[in-house]
Amino acid sequence: MLHGSISRNAALVVLSCLAVCGAFAEDPNPPNLHSTSGAWPIRRQWTPAETQHYARWVENIYLMKTRGTVEQRTAKLQRILTDPEMNLLENPQFAGEGANPQLPANVIRSMHNLMDCGKFTAFIPAYYAYRRALPWMSTVVTSGKGDIRTSPSNIPVGSVNSFEYRSVGEYFKNAVGWFISGNYRVNLNERRAELSDTVPVAINRTYLLPGCINYVDGHCLLLAHVSEYGELYFLNCSTTITRDIFSYNGMNTVSGITPRGSDPDNPWNGCFQGLRVLRYPIAETDSRGRVTRVRRRTDEEMKEFGFSTEQYEIIREIYTTQSITEGDLKPQSFHDLIRLRMKTVDSISPLKFMEQYADEILEVYVSREAFVQDAWRDVRANGGITYPEERPNENIFQAFGRWETWSSPSSDVDRRNKYFYLADWMEYAIRLYGLVPSFVELTGLEKYEIQSQSDLAKALLAEKNRIFAGHSMEYTNSAGETVTLTLLDIEERLYDLSFDPNHPPELRWGAPEGSEERASAPETFTPLPGGARVAMEDGYRWQAFYRSLGQRETEMSCLRGMFTSGYPIRDKLDAQVGKWVQDAAPAAEVAAAPANTAAELAPAAPGSETSPQESSGGAAPELRDDAHHEGAWTFTDAAAQEPDQPAKKKKALRAERRRYPRRH
Repeated sequence: MLHGSISRNAALVVLSCLAVCGAFAEDPNPPNLHSTSGAWPIRRQWTPAETQHYARWVENIYLMKTRGTVEQRTAKLQRILTDPEMNLLENPQFAGEGANPQLPANVIRSMHNLMDCGKFTAFIPAYYAYRRALPWMSTVVTSGKGDIRTSPSNIPVGSVNSFEYRSVGEYFKNAVGWFISGNYRVNLNERRAELSDTVPVAINRTYLLPGCINYVDGHCLLLAHVSEYGELYFLNCSTTITRDIFSYNGMNTVSGITPRGSDPDNPWNGCFQGLRVLRYPIAETDSRGRVTRVRRRTDEEMKEFGFSTEQYEIIREIYTTQSITEGDLKPQSFHDLIRLRMKTVDSISPLKFMEQYADEILEVYVSREAFVQDAWRDVRANGGITYPEERPNENIFQAFGRWETWSSPSSDVDRRNKYFYLADWMEYAIRLYGLVPSFVELTGLEKYEIQSQSDLAKALLAEKNRIFAGHSMEYTNSAGETVTLTLLDIEERLYDLSFDPNHPPELRWGAPEGSEERASAPETFTPLPGGARVAMEDGYRWQAFYRSLGQRETEMSCLRGMFTSGYPIRDKLDAQVGKWVQDAAPAAEVAAAPANTAAELAPAAPGSETSPQESSGGAAPELRDDAHHEGAWTFTDAAAQEPDQPAKKKKALRAERRRYPRRH
């Protein structure tokens, strides 16, 4: 159960859909081809107009998943495809002349059973192509080195082409079944790279459309909505046996993009992460319009659909100069640049955004509770789940079997990043207020008499704490009793929520040591490869580092003897945004900030409020420090630092982060 201001207005969605349906009368891409071969008839080419149509279809699914009925918000693949409100292709006008019929029920069921985040991004465009009678193909890749999911670069070796199959069921079985997240790991200059499934896309509203992909280190998301503020929202699919499909605020996941030139031996090495557009296939025809062949578009042909390497150039510029220029502003983070380029409004409303976003944060933790309970039931029914300690081809983020199904380190990284995104967004609003005050609407904040960025920071912190205190959820502990947590409680426990499915719900929800809440937790253990067992409290203590991460790791995971201090963790929201507050003692409204953060509040430079610590020096105004610098970082144990040495940042050497007392 959850409590708060989560708004669900299905009527608005229906009205929105009706407004869209009013434009169905004219097909943006009428059929002009014909074919008698392949898994399905091909009657259209992919065109820019067709990609806009595809974007509207994807976006409608997102809107229904976020604002529809309870059944629509929890819909899995079968409901999404068969509900005419969710699937606009069930409307004959939207599907258009010559559209193909719904997939057979047995094919839909088999696709549901295959779904994960990668296969979901492969299925959605393939399904749309089938229904709209468009050509489609997916790539088969082989590893360039090691595990195909984490290889430095994979190599296309073939394709699954709709024109070369006789059966639609067989086509989907192979096109989706053979697709893995490693499909996206193809360098731009790799052998046969022009057979890849996607290319990087330009950051603007013409090309960065719903239906594009975001890929970062094994995590695949489908872009599904762009808000008027330029915020990106995604659809994601879980790997659990329930195959849940859910909405996802993903600006926080648009990170980890490799700058061009980071590898001196290959300037494009790693430049497959980030925002991508599908490499739409093209149907070659004879003089009568009959399809004779389906092939990939070349890089040159993909420029019409937004192919651009600017993401990697932008990230390189940010890394080397700490700023970029966009019009009259100098955004210092890639997130700021995306917002500026993608927004359609002339002002933002911080309070409105915070209220809506708190609903979203609460939702991801409510959904986590259902997952925690399912995992706990599995452990009690089937025994402990082996932790992938020091496995050569697995870690806690990429594993096999039950650990992959029931652990939550990856999704907990996403939840932490979703929380931190609010801090970054609040800083974005504060920076904009110092540059263009008229861009920041202060509706609902009148009582704070805001005159400066410092005033705005104090007001936003006070409102955040009020909103978080008013949003709550419940979890069921191991004794079957309900425990209520507010968002303030979850914020306080941000680094304490266990990802280990062997732990009882009390630890999964970070119940404090020695508390009455934790007293009901039974003693459990975590199995290890080879048959060893780690006691619950030891395992929980040794997993502390992994609970602090803001991104997935690709190296092996450790457990026994893992260090428990001496590593940097990111400051929470109050400390990060509080650095904009100039007062030595913040106003009483900012009451919920942790006591140990007061000494960290740094005043803004005198004479300027364009950043919390320094002036712009007369240069072009800058949007300073948010997602690229990932807030502020604090060492978990000051004693771990060398005397007279500055605090180490997140990029601490790997060797310094792995200390095994039992071995060294």
